[in-house]
Amino acid sequence: MNIAIAGAGMTGAYLYRLLDRRRHTVEIFDKDPGTDCGIKPCAWGASRGYGELVQAAGLAPSSYILRKTDHVIIDGIRIAADLMTIDKSRLIRDLLAGAELRAGEIEPARYDRIIDATGVARAFLPALRDDIILPCVQWRLATDTPFENRIHLEKIGYGWSFPLAQGEHHIGCGSLLADPRVIMDETGWVRGEEKNVRCTCTGAIRLTAPQYAQPFVTAYGTSEVWGVGEAVGCVAPLAGDGIVPGMRSVQILLAQWDDPAGYTRALLKEFAWMEDERRVIDKLIKGEKLALAEAWVLKKNSRRMGMQVGLKEAALLLTHLR
Repeated sequence: MNIAIAGAGMTGAYLYRLLDRRRHTVEIFDKDPGTDCGIKPCAWGASRGYGELVQAAGLAPSSYILRKTDHVIIDGIRIAADLMTIDKSRLIRDLLAGAELRAGEIEPARYDRIIDATGVARAFLPALRDDIILPCVQWRLATDTPFENRIHLEKIGYGWSFPLAQGEHHIGCGSLLADPRVIMDETGWVRGEEKNVRCTCTGAIRLTAPQYAQPFVTAYGTSEVWGVGEAVGCVAPLAGDGIVPGMRSVQILLAQWDDPAGYTRALLKEFAWMEDERRVIDKLIKGEKLALAEAWVLKKNSRRMGMQVGLKEAALLLTHLR
């Protein structure tokens, strides 16, 4: 089988590595993202399950961990947490070790299967009717300023400040209702740090959820196209966590390699919890009143990322998203 992977971000690189270890012949295509770090967006946070997934690729998870933290401050509320930031750029490079990245267009006639790992672009799959795309802006700072691990919720979005290593911090913001640069200016997190900016970029995150990102498999010329990762909505709509879900979707793809219907069922089952988060986002967009059920969704699903959010805290934090 001739296989082409479209997209060499976290999910595409992980898929390449696992297919290569299984002795498949794979060609991987990508476009220059135009960023210093070589990725876009450059999310650095990883949630529970990261270690086992990286081990499955034959790499040492600990070697990519930049910082671990036991808490996060969300709008002044200290939340116990088991969080980490990782060197995503280096991990992607190691996953692609030995690969020849191709920059040209994919010719469908040359391949039996194209894997769409193009994230927000969803370049080889049909456009989505109920797509939700969160625009964001990001900075990487090298500064002595003691930034904490923190999150600010506002305008159906959030700003974040995560410690990396050697005095570096990743700071950014995304919002569905406002210019994220305006929100960040209001926080003051970057103000006065202009001389310490290592790089900055804009990007986007799909918050659609897999249930609203179908089909996952379709025809493209004479080839089959199978979507994976963010291209098929595998990003938590409330938290924006996509690294671990993207890698997990790769494992599901490999387990259902010859069964398109089975792949669809397995993805929907694995990420059914994302549909609950999507419903919360829909309510926020429509301006509808939030109830205890929505707070329960945030409480329950925050545990997946290692954050110990209580029910009262969840209810309060959801009001900050308005």
